[in-house]
This record gives sequence, C-alpha cells and structure tokens, in this order.
Amino acid sequence: MNFISIRLTTISPGLIVPFNVYIKVGNNFFHYLHENDEFDSTRLDRLRIKGVKKFHINSTDEIKYENFLGQQLENIHLNPETVKTSLALDVSENSADMILKDANNEKSYTLAKFSSDILQKVVANSDTILRGIVTQSRTGSTDLASRIQAHLINTVSISIKFADELKSNINLNAIGIAAFYHDSSFSQFSVQDQKLFFKDLKEMNAQELTIYKSHPEKSVSGLQDKSFADKEVLELIMTHEEKVSGGGFPRKLTKLTLSQEVLSLCAFYDREVTCLGKNPQEVLDAIMIEQVGNYNLDLLKKFKAFLKKYL
Repeated sequence: MNFISIRLTTISPGLIVPFNVYIKVGNNFFHYLHENDEFDSTRLDRLRIKGVKKFHINSTDEIKYENFLGQQLENIHLNPETVKTSLALDVSENSADMILKDANNEKSYTLAKFSSDILQKVVANSDTILRGIVTQSRTGSTDLASRIQAHLINTVSISIKFADELKSNINLNAIGIAAFYHDSSFSQFSVQDQKLFFKDLKEMNAQELTIYKSHPEKSVSGLQDKSFADKEVLELIMTHEEKVSGGGFPRKLTKLTLSQEVLSLCAFYDREVTCLGKNPQEVLDAIMIEQVGNYNLDLLKKFKAFLKKYL
C-alpha cells in the first residue's frame, strides 16, 4: 500500500476528512481516523504532544486528496502563512515523490499539473511563503533521494514565482510541471551515478560528465510518446541545462525562449545551493560574475533583485 502525507499544520480543527487517515509509527501505518470523521482540536493536540508531524492517506484516495486540497484553497485568503506554506509543501512533496517513483505514469503528471497550479496560488502576493518552502525543504533528510526531492520542489517554487514576477507571457503551469520533472531521471541511474547530481561539473571526469549530461534526455524519453505530456513541457525539460552561450547540454543551443532560460537559471541556482551545499549569497554573487554570457545580463539582474526580495 502506497501513501500520501499531509502535515498537521495544514489541518484546522473541525475539518471533516474525506478519506481514511493513518499514522506512521516506525515502518508501520495504523488506521487512525475513518472517512468522514472530524479532525477535532483534541485529536490534533494529542498528535502534536506525541510529536507526530504528518498523517497519511492511501494513494488510491488521490482524487479525494486533490478535492480536499482544492477546498482548502477556496479559503486560502483566510489561512495564516504557516498553513499556506504547509499546503504548498504537502502537495509538492507528494508530487515530487510520485515522480521519482514513477515519472512516466499519467497520475504523476496529473498531480504535477495540479501541484503547479496550487503553488501558483499559494506563493502569490507573499514575500514569506517562498522563503518558508525553500527553507523547510532544505532542512530535511540528508539521503540522496530526499535531497533531489528538495531540489525539485525548490526549483518549481522559485521558477513559478520568478516567472510570475517577470510579468511576461510565460506559461506558469508548463514551467512548473517541467521543473518537477527536470531531474526525474535521477531514479534511473545507479546508486553510484546518482551521486553525480551532487557533484560540481568542474570536478567531474570525462566519463562522469558523459553520464550526467544524459539526464535531460532520460527525463524526457519516457514521456515523449505519452499523449498526456505537453510538448512545451517536454521541450523545457530537455533544455533545462542549456545556456545561451552554447556551453550547455545536450544540444549546445545558443537561443532559448524566456521560459527555457528562466527554468535553466532557476535550476542552476538551486542545484548550487540545495545539491552542492553552497552558501546562497555566495552563489548569487558568483552567478553575477561567472554566468554572464550563459544567461542574458538583464535576466541575471532581475534574478538577483528577485532573490534578494524573496530568499
């Protein structure tokens, strides 16, 4: 049985849960609430006292889960920042987890689309929620799968918010879905080769570079024959490592659309910070020097102003 998790901070007392609720103890899941039971304050307080931070639902209740989150969104303006942040993390973590387990499944793609839409609504008109998402995702587990999951979540959140700030014609849903999928092929690599996602390209030997540079194509390959996969999304995934200098991969392009350049820049920045563990301010300073030519100067200036404001 597979499970989807929801943070306790996402739940308000009095909510009727439209699915069975489970609590994880060790490696076991125990039935805690029945479908249509009320999550009252006593139950929530009891869980918090015990140190429980999440509850779980069966992944077969995915539609009920999406409807539940949709109802939460209807009153998003009434919720405090902590609830909005938890809502964004819940949906993005579940989406990233599903993609890393089975990227080419239509359910994974549909959830990524749904998650992208929720993130757009949650981070809108807020200076703090994006910071909360990024901070919390980077302070999780140190195992490689969790770190790549954090990288996916951060790249999605930063890309959507930055693209929205540009007030351009960028398709926010497309860039959000592509950001969820840009490193989805991580799971296809051997345990040894997965370590390359956390290694500076400058430190890789020729063989390692060849292996790592195959990941955009691998991330697209399983989706390209699927009717549910949008062509714009596939192209964004394929080009997320490209630079306008021609120094990117796999195609060494010298012309990128604004959407492609934004995703490439956001993915590059967060890889430096989340995957390589570099200081965010030092990365930003280095970008403004070392990445001139790889990205348009005007975009770099806007990205710097954006990061200072939100991160």
